[in-house]
Amino acid sequence: MFMMSKEAMENAMDIKRKLANPAKKGECLTDIEHMIEIKQSHLWRADVGSCAGGCCCITGSIEIEIGILQDAVEALKNGNDDKATSLLEEYISFLKEHYEVERPTY
Repeated sequence: MFMMSKEAMENAMDIKRKLANPAKKGECLTDIEHMIEIKQSHLWRADVGSCAGGCCCITGSIEIEIGILQDAVEALKNGNDDKATSLLEEYISFLKEHYEVERPTY
């Protein structure tokens, strides 16, 4: 299982909550596109071997995340907010299943 920051998980949940407000749709779209950029950076780093992505199969997980987020962006752009919300729920579930939120240092 991989680790992720508590803030990254909270960010995904915040975006999903903001989608309930139609006035924040543009902000949500920007936030998701930013998350995709970050994930693409992680994917590039894993592909070049700086974190041994091939050894621990992290590249496949990151590609799945990017795919879900890109589908959410397309749903928002097409005016299908319900589908975008459903995809963000799927994304959050994926994160909870495949990542552990980092623990504070004791």
